[in-house]
Amino acid sequence: MIAIAAILALLCPLFTRMLCPELQLVRPNFQKKPIPAATGLSFLLPLACYPTLWPGIAFGMLGLADDLWGDRSAGGFRGHLKSLFSGKPTTGSLKLFGGGAVALAYAWSLFPHKPLAITVAAGVIALSANTLNLLDLRPGRAFFGFGLLLLPALALTPLSFTELWPLLIVLAIEWWSDARASAMLGDTGSNLLGALAGVFLVQSLPLMGQAVLLVLLLTLNLVAERLSLTATIEKTRWLKWLDARLGVR
Repeated sequence: MIAIAAILALLCPLFTRMLCPELQLVRPNFQKKPIPAATGLSFLLPLACYPTLWPGIAFGMLGLADDLWGDRSAGGFRGHLKSLFSGKPTTGSLKLFGGGAVALAYAWSLFPHKPLAITVAAGVIALSANTLNLLDLRPGRAFFGFGLLLLPALALTPLSFTELWPLLIVLAIEWWSDARASAMLGDTGSNLLGALAGVFLVQSLPLMGQAVLLVLLLTLNLVAERLSLTATIEKTRWLKWLDARLGVR
C-alpha cells in the first residue's frame, strides 16, 4: 500500500504536466516563457486521502475556476467587489465568497457554537489562501510563504506531519519546478496551499495565537491592496536579497 501511494504521488506531477495543455493552462511566466500554469492540480489527488484537509481541495477548485476562466482586469478585494456590485461578477468574487463560506464551514466543524473562535479561524484560513495567492508572482515565493506559515504548526504538532508523506513528495517536486521557473502553481496551487496552511494553523494554535496571526495576515492583505509586493521587495535591500534566493529571477 505504501509503495502504491508513493508511485501515485510521483505520477501526479507528470499527469498534471500532460493535463495543463489539454485545459489550455499553459501561460507565459514573468520571463515570457510558456510553462504549465496550474500545477497545483498535482496536490488534489494526494489531498483526497486526508478527509480532514478538505478545505484545501475546495480552495484548490475555486482557484482552478480562476485559472480557467478568470478575468485579470479586476484585482484585489476592492476590484472584485466593485465588479460584483456593478453587475459583472468575476471568478475572484466567487473565490472571495465561496472561500469565505468554505472557511466558515470548516471553522464551525472545529469550534461549534463558538462564534469568536469560528470567526477567527475562518479568517486565518481565508487570508492564508489569499496571502499565498499574492506571493505567487515569482518563482519560489509561494512555497516560502507556505513554509513560513507552517512554522508555528510544525513547532506545536511535528509528529502529525509524518502522516502526510505522499503530499510532501508532491510538494518537493512542485517546489523544485516552481523555483526553477519551469512551472507555475497558479491560483489552483497557491489557494490550495494557503488554505492548507491555514487549516494546520487553526488545528494547532490557541485562539490568541490565531488572533495575532489574523491581524498580521489582514494587515499584509490590506497593504497589498495599495502597494505592489513585488515593487516593495525590489526597493527593500534585505527583502530583495532574500527573494533572489527563493528561485529564478
